[in-house]
Amino acid sequence: MKIIRPLYILILFTLTGLTAHSSDKIIRIEHSGLKKTGKETVECRLENKEGCEYSEEKWQEERNTLIDLDIFADVQLNVDKCEEGTTLTYCFKELPSYIIYPAMKRTDQDGLMVGPGITFMNIGGLGIHEEILSRYTVVPEVMRAKEVLSYTRIPKLNKIPFTAEFTLSYFESYNALKKYDENSCYSQLDLYYRFNRTLRALATGSAFYVKHDKENPVFTEVSRDMEMFYGSGDWDYLPSAGAGFIIDTRERLMNPHRGIYNEYRATVYGDKLGGDGDFIEYIWDFRAYIPAGEKHIIHTNLLGRYRPGTIPAYELYHVGGVNSLRVYEPDPSMCGQHEALGTLEYRYELFTHKQVSLWDMHGYYGLQFVAGFDNAVQWIKGDRYNKGTYYNSFYAGIHLLVPVLERVRFEFGYSGFENDRYVFNFGANMGWYEKASAQRRRVR
Repeated sequence: MKIIRPLYILILFTLTGLTAHSSDKIIRIEHSGLKKTGKETVECRLENKEGCEYSEEKWQEERNTLIDLDIFADVQLNVDKCEEGTTLTYCFKELPSYIIYPAMKRTDQDGLMVGPGITFMNIGGLGIHEEILSRYTVVPEVMRAKEVLSYTRIPKLNKIPFTAEFTLSYFESYNALKKYDENSCYSQLDLYYRFNRTLRALATGSAFYVKHDKENPVFTEVSRDMEMFYGSGDWDYLPSAGAGFIIDTRERLMNPHRGIYNEYRATVYGDKLGGDGDFIEYIWDFRAYIPAGEKHIIHTNLLGRYRPGTIPAYELYHVGGVNSLRVYEPDPSMCGQHEALGTLEYRYELFTHKQVSLWDMHGYYGLQFVAGFDNAVQWIKGDRYNKGTYYNSFYAGIHLLVPVLERVRFEFGYSGFENDRYVFNFGANMGWYEKASAQRRRVR
């Protein structure tokens, strides 16, 4: 009898444990709030599956992935456990189908541009984004530049294993950095293939057409004059084709708190593809996000670009402005064929992803205080890296986190050193998106 009772208790606890364990099995997955979004758009991104055990860790990854689609103001999960198993109900608050807004942009090349814009957030319920806008310079010179742009982003779908981004833009302006009248058309297609959660391969191609300005065939703002155009007709044609890979461990794409983004890319331009000019571009793009407490984030990024070969002067890199070297004013002489940009930034997150709803329309916003410093080194063909020009600046400000624009940056500060001399220039900047992203094509 003394042996039977403990044995009975042991069997009882074992059966109870098995029963509790079986209740974690997912028997049903339901969705609430999907009015414009197809179920397959979200289901192909779920890692908790029917017949498997529910995982809280997988849910956190799912939520970040769904929020990164930028079609939901919020995603929550109700977990209902019973003896038969677990029922998961994903609750969505969708962003509007489209947003009409004043399309503002601050570039180092054209200043502040404003115009009408519309973003279709979720075409066909598939999470496809389409932006169409037209912008015009208002500062420093009204109507100095005119832009028409279309941007399309297609996320990974069930039957399409690629993520695709396509940009098409037309510009007419006086290019104040290259000092010529610009009439140009640019198109670019990027394809990304994900091998696993952290590793992606990319393929890219672009075409740039720019009309010759016969009154300004040479760029004279560097130590040696550079040819502005290389085409034999009235237009330059600069095609490109490239490939690379990305290691990305960020927990989310919008407002990450931890992880790294590490991209390596090589791109061929010009003559080898039947165009004008002849050079190769090597890119290293590194971004790190380090949590330093519940509300504290250390962010650093480094962008290195090396371009051996013969390049038209309109392809020179320029620094100065909110998307490259804050506080400095853009200047034609602050340029180079090669460059390295670095930023170290501290962020204090006052709050994040606060919900706002008006009738059946939903959105979110967040606010961060930031402080940091920018660094830039540029040099031209024939010079060594250590013979380049070095700049830096210090800044502080606030970042407003919102849909579509991601991050609206209001910053002020002063410059520090230029090579071996101190400089003290004070200024203020306003920009959109992460600087680490905007600086890749900052002049546009």
